[in-house]
Parts: sequence; C-alpha cells; structure tokens
Amino acid sequence: MTLHLALSLAGSGYHPASWRVSSLPRVPSARAYQSLARSAERGRLDAVLLGIPVEGSLDRVNTMQLDPLPLLGSLIGVTNSIGLAALWTVDFTEPFHIARVFATLDHLSYGRTAWIADMFNTEPLLPLIGKPRETDDLMTYCARAGEFIDVVKELWDSWEDEAFALDKISGTFVDPDRVHPINHDHRFFNVRGPLNLPRPPQGNSVLVLRDPPMATARQFVSTVADVILIDGPSATRCHELRSLAAGRDVRILANLLCVLDETETAAHERAAMLDEMVTPGTDHARFVGTPAQLVDYFATCQQQRACDGFNLLPAVLPDDVDRIIDAVIPLARSRRMFRSEYSGTTLREHLGFARPRSLYAGAQFG
Repeated sequence: MTLHLALSLAGSGYHPASWRVSSLPRVPSARAYQSLARSAERGRLDAVLLGIPVEGSLDRVNTMQLDPLPLLGSLIGVTNSIGLAALWTVDFTEPFHIARVFATLDHLSYGRTAWIADMFNTEPLLPLIGKPRETDDLMTYCARAGEFIDVVKELWDSWEDEAFALDKISGTFVDPDRVHPINHDHRFFNVRGPLNLPRPPQGNSVLVLRDPPMATARQFVSTVADVILIDGPSATRCHELRSLAAGRDVRILANLLCVLDETETAAHERAAMLDEMVTPGTDHARFVGTPAQLVDYFATCQQQRACDGFNLLPAVLPDDVDRIIDAVIPLARSRRMFRSEYSGTTLREHLGFARPRSLYAGAQFG
C-alpha cells in the first residue's frame, strides 16, 4: 500500500508555543513559505496544505494566517511537481468564484491544486465578517454545501477538453459547440454559466474535507471528498468513512503533530519545554520521538489500515520540516514505504486518482 504524505504549513508551526522558539522571520514572509515548500518537494511529498488553522488564544498563540489563496499562488513559480492545497470556505463566497480561482491556479500550476473546502467550524468568523448565519439546521447546511460543490464541478466541466481550439489556420480560438451553459437552477443556487476559463488540467481540482464529529456531516463528507483529513489514525474511523463512501475512491490522511529530535529523550525534553510555555490542545494526534520511531509508527498504521497516509503538522517551523525531509523521508524510502521520485505530474496522479470524465464528454447538443 502506497504511503501518502502531505505537509501543513501555518504560522510558525502547529505547537502553540512555536512562535517563541521558531527562527522564521517575525513578519510573515512569502520567502519563508517558499523555502519550506521547496523542501517538501525535495522530499517528494504529495502536497503542501495551506490554511489548516493553528488552535489557541490570540494573545498566546501565533494564529496569524496569510490568506491561503495568494500564498498558494506564490508557491507555484518556485515549485514544479508537488501538490498545492488551499483552504476556502463554502460559507462566505459563491461557487463561480471558487470555480474560477481554482481553475486559474490549476492551469498556472499545470494540474497541482486542491481545494480544502472548509465547513462546520466557521461560526466564529460570522461577527468578524458581518454575515448572518445561513441556517441552524445541519442537514440544510450540508444540502447547501453539496449543491455548492456540484455547481463548482459543473462549472469546471462547462468547457469540454477539446473546446480550447487555438486553430490559427481556420481562425477558431474556441469551439462554441464545446462550451456549455450549465443552467443550474435548484434549491440554493441559480447559476447559468459557463465558466470563462477552459477545463482545469486535472479536470477537477482535488477536493479535501476535514472529518467532522457529527454523523450527518460525516455522511456528507464521505460522499463528496476525494481526501478526508481525520484527527489521528484510526482503523475504526477509516472503515466507517469507506463504508459511507460506498465504493467511491477516497484517500484518508491522518493529521499528526510531530515533535522530532535525534534521540527519544531529546524529543521528549523538547516537547516538555514547548508544553511548559503553552499547554497544547487535543485537536490532533501527536507524535514525539525520533525519525526512525516515526517511520515505525507509519508502518504500524499502514498494517492496521488506520489511514492511507498522514498530513504532517510540524510542531515548529522550520525545525521539524527539516527533520521530516532530511531524516524521516530517507528512512521511509529505505524501507520502500515512500516514493523516490514523482511518477506523474499532477496532484491527482500523486494520490493515485484517475482524471474525472467531463459531464459533457461525448454528449450531443443541438
């Protein structure tokens, strides 16, 4: 079974005390994130994830987040192969905006993007943004989100793959017979379309959702996500999500906060030092130990079918990224658990997904 590894980047790291020991610049810097993304690509990781929040109080924790969309854009030109994922909620925007932005980013990156569709936890933003709550009913909320995602995919498909003709001899720039209004008119959205961009290189950007605690919400996530992020490896949760997915091809990645050092004693001392500064939350599973012990942990989770891989949350940037790339990855490769080179060029290929067939492929219109 192929091990999939992603790396989340935020703030100064995912331990709430990270900003007190991190060597990153005090002021948010695109260069710092670009360097970290290049390191992740050097390790041949599947993707870098942007926008997964660091939990904690504003006065004690570096919760400052650069907007993940322009940050993703800044990483495209300094990387060549690694996937790039950005979080954008379904709650405060329109499907056309998301479809257009991610189609643009997918074209600019030659097929390396993923949309982390943020849901279920955006209520604290309501007073900041000045937007009323859409609904108090979870089933209605999921129904709206499902239709939102449907519209985004319909817009991505509104150009057939062959629509962008660029035939200089005939003078045909776009074949109008292969560009289709979607004419979506349902409960929550009325969108004519089409999108004003060709179909993305991946067909659809990879769709990433976080595993929610509510059963109704989990049912929804399992029916729409390509990648589901769970808070720690769990064979029981993986089995449940796959059963709910009802045969859909999904990847389940476990969030894992990593505190690493050369020896087990040093790693635990380092974790204790960080914990003494700020008590960490319990939102994510945590690993404390050596790179070799982390690879052993990967192997155990694979054997137990507790996940398809991990979304690694480095405790401190750049320290734990350096240890992951320079120590953990070589050990995983030596045990034939992880790739030495990318075998494809798109994020879908890294994750082992087929490119989805267009809704309009082979259809006849007249």
